[in-house]
Amino acid sequence: MRFLKTLVLGALVSLPCPVLAEQAQVLGRYVHQRWLEGTEAPIPVVSMAQGPDGFIWLATGDGLFRFDGVRFERLDAEVPLRNDPPSALLMTRSGDVWISFEASHRFAFYSRGALRLLDGPPAPSRIVGMVEGLDGAIWALTSNYNAEVLRFKDGAWQTFNARQGLPESNASHMIMARDGTLWIAGSEGVAWLEPGAERFAFLRTESSARVSQDPHGKIWISDRTGTYPATMTGEALATPGPKPRFPTGELDIRGGPIFDRHGNLWIATRYQGLKLFPGPGPSGVADDALPETFTGKQGLSSDVTNGLFEDREGNLWVSTEGGLDRLRAATLVRHPALSSPARFGDKLLAGADGAIYIGQASTIFRVPPQGDPAPIIRGIVEPEAMCEAHDGSLWVALRHEVIVWSPDGIRERIERPDRQARHNIAYDCAIDAGGSFWMSAAGGGVHRYRKGRWEQVFEGGRDANFYPTTLTTTPTGSVVFQSGDRLVWVEDTGLSTSRLGFGDSQLKVLTMQQTGKSLYVAGAFGLSRYLGDKVETAWSPDISPGSRINGVVETPAGDLWLAYPRMLVRLSAGELERAFRDRKLPSSTFALGRGDGLTSRPHSHSQRAMVRGGDGRLWIATETGTLWMDPEDIIRDRTIPGVAITALRTEALSFRDPAAVRLPPATPKIEIDYAALSFVDQQRIKVRYRLEGFDQDWVYPGQRRQAFYTNLPPGKYRFQVMAANLDGVWNPAPAALEFEIPKTFYQSGWFLLLCTATVLTILFALHRLRIVQAGNRIRSRLEERNAERERIARELHDTLLQGVMGLILRFQAVANRVSSEAALGKQLDTALAAADAVVVDARNRVRDLRGADEAADLLSTLRRVAAETPFSPPVPVRLLIEGQPRPLHPLVSAETVKIFSEALLNVAHHSRASSAEIAVGFESRQLAIRLRDDGVGIPAQVLKAGRKDGHFGLVGMRERAERMGGALNITSVTGQGTEVTLLIPARLAYGRRSPRKVAWWKRFMGKHRND
Repeated sequence: MRFLKTLVLGALVSLPCPVLAEQAQVLGRYVHQRWLEGTEAPIPVVSMAQGPDGFIWLATGDGLFRFDGVRFERLDAEVPLRNDPPSALLMTRSGDVWISFEASHRFAFYSRGALRLLDGPPAPSRIVGMVEGLDGAIWALTSNYNAEVLRFKDGAWQTFNARQGLPESNASHMIMARDGTLWIAGSEGVAWLEPGAERFAFLRTESSARVSQDPHGKIWISDRTGTYPATMTGEALATPGPKPRFPTGELDIRGGPIFDRHGNLWIATRYQGLKLFPGPGPSGVADDALPETFTGKQGLSSDVTNGLFEDREGNLWVSTEGGLDRLRAATLVRHPALSSPARFGDKLLAGADGAIYIGQASTIFRVPPQGDPAPIIRGIVEPEAMCEAHDGSLWVALRHEVIVWSPDGIRERIERPDRQARHNIAYDCAIDAGGSFWMSAAGGGVHRYRKGRWEQVFEGGRDANFYPTTLTTTPTGSVVFQSGDRLVWVEDTGLSTSRLGFGDSQLKVLTMQQTGKSLYVAGAFGLSRYLGDKVETAWSPDISPGSRINGVVETPAGDLWLAYPRMLVRLSAGELERAFRDRKLPSSTFALGRGDGLTSRPHSHSQRAMVRGGDGRLWIATETGTLWMDPEDIIRDRTIPGVAITALRTEALSFRDPAAVRLPPATPKIEIDYAALSFVDQQRIKVRYRLEGFDQDWVYPGQRRQAFYTNLPPGKYRFQVMAANLDGVWNPAPAALEFEIPKTFYQSGWFLLLCTATVLTILFALHRLRIVQAGNRIRSRLEERNAERERIARELHDTLLQGVMGLILRFQAVANRVSSEAALGKQLDTALAAADAVVVDARNRVRDLRGADEAADLLSTLRRVAAETPFSPPVPVRLLIEGQPRPLHPLVSAETVKIFSEALLNVAHHSRASSAEIAVGFESRQLAIRLRDDGVGIPAQVLKAGRKDGHFGLVGMRERAERMGGALNITSVTGQGTEVTLLIPARLAYGRRSPRKVAWWKRFMGKHRND
């Protein structure tokens, strides 16, 4: 990730060896971290401040930045001032950031995600410092030779200079005291303005002065005589006398000195790096007290410093010409004497008298309880193993020999027996209950030195995976060592082995530690405990290189400390027993990491990378040397980290510090940047977030500081993010961002309505098309039937009727010659009369086939049919007309007449009606004909079945209606009559008119009258 390029970690602060140990302990407990020029760290930093949310704000030569511990974010890009860096910075209590630009002298303030220029005139000269008064007024100190300060209050600027008591000399910096007094330091002294006053008081000093305020609110003055408290006598300051002071007189001070929360005085110098004066005790600080120094030799980014700042977590920030540095008091301490770590890790040994032995590259140190490391053996080369004999002597295995040291010096040198063996590195050594010296030498095997003679107990073998490695004594005083996947126990009765469980981890060298009655065996797999013949194992939940345990220490209280590559973990006695019972090591409930001073990992080649001294201090061998810590004096950070949502980004838009955002519809990708604002140890801060309305549960992103979402559906969302400190305490209220993704037109209700209307329109059009097609098919069939009827009528007329007429004429000629009185004549006359009747009937049938009358006048035909219906007794039939009468299609007319002829016959035969009514409606969309009577009605079972057994009148009526493409409805209520309704679409019922063009859409939608 990009931020890793910006992170350059320094080693723990250390001082040269000649510095006194009691002085070294102050800076020695600080962890150093730096960000250098060229790694995206902006330089030079001229002013620093921390906002209420936790951001560190930086006014730099590259512009205005804020820093979250991971990223430097520039914030002045949108201001229309180019090549004009800020010269001063102020963080107000409300959270607004004020800056002044160096060249233009303009003021700007950052609020609600935007940097805006302040309306009004620029300052008369460059601003070198800004502070806020208790009343909210903004004070700005100019760089004029004659001291001048500006006050911004109620939207207007006011100038204070010599007329208000300021000296006519250069002013260097100013501070706002807790009581609201404004202090200004300059080349001739200090001036102060009390709350409510309009004129400054002034104290002349012997040289250029600086002012600072300690944690108790006391003001201190620094000049060439040193740093001393400013004591008020009436309305003036007392001149410095023989008071306790800090010896700072020879320092070229940059900016203003600061007191940290512990009372230590920190001073940034021009060329001497950083100076630390330990805080005054009950009797003050002696004038000749020597400061501690931190320069580029110890890792400071530059010896040319610019300023100091302490944040709310107690971190001290130092701005230099080369970068930005952070110092933090830590739990783990590096002693300056331990400056030459061994190549394969320092060798640690806890002595029986409570002393600690530390083997470094060329020196072995002894650390007595409550004491400091002191060299006891010098001039050696890379000690490989150390162990202590019962008489207190120290046995040290070197490359070619074993030396025996006692308080009187080296008393014996013993040549190693495996000098010619391959891979004869001495991994470990031990002294058994009988006083014999044991040494495991990898390819050289395991040897015992007893009574002046060497004896090989175990051969090294040829397989490197089974070389003997770690070795220790057991609680019974015998010896046990590791050989590959086995533990080899050396008892008086001989050798015995037990298998080692490595789980899913690879075969590795183990760490073994004998404590009381227990033997602990640890590695990447977890932790095993041997109690006699009983073995208990607590497995690591995630076996990986990061789960390797390199050190095990048990305290008298029963707590167990485990050294992992990235942290030291403490398990209480209860947690330890629970871990063995559950067969699983728990997650770290209490751990120390980089922010606590563990800046490098415990060394994997130290066999036992952690031991405990008689004074209770733990000593840890790391890749960069040995550290120590007091478990009873652990510095913890109780500050809950701040959380801020810094940006919401899409492919086209970016919103800084958003609170509520309305995004464009159909936004495909969203990135939300956030910051966990703690500078103790960013890698151990826990972060979680969730998007209400999308995420089902909290998301734990690890070290990632962005959340990504794609193709979110339209709606309102609320993004929340929280962070926890090193103790796992979450901030009570999450930072929140609300945003909305509106619906696009195709996601809106209108689009759904439009789609529904379109679908319905299409379905309606398809339905109309189907109706038109069905109507055309019916019309086509009707036309075919009509043409067939006309053809049959012509054939009947032209052939049969004409032939019959010819026969009649011939018979008439014969009859004319026969006497009408004769019997034959009478027969002929009768036959001719019958023949005329047949012709008349045939003509009627031809006329019916052509349907000319019905087509021409449906109403007259219905009147005739009603009149010819044999009602008994007579039933009056009334004919009603609705609409403008129109000629019908011949077949429709004929079928209609037959349907209602049958209906009238049913009325005559079955209804016992006293009246009937036929209503003909010539409607635009259909032809509607209704026949109503007031008879007894049709029985329900007949109406439901659609017919009466043995009768087919109703069936025939429906069939005729269906053949025409119409619908026949029959309704009847017992005792209230019957209604027969025939409905025929207009396009089928009405005959064609003279050609008249009809719009295509009317033809399609059926909105024409004659189609």
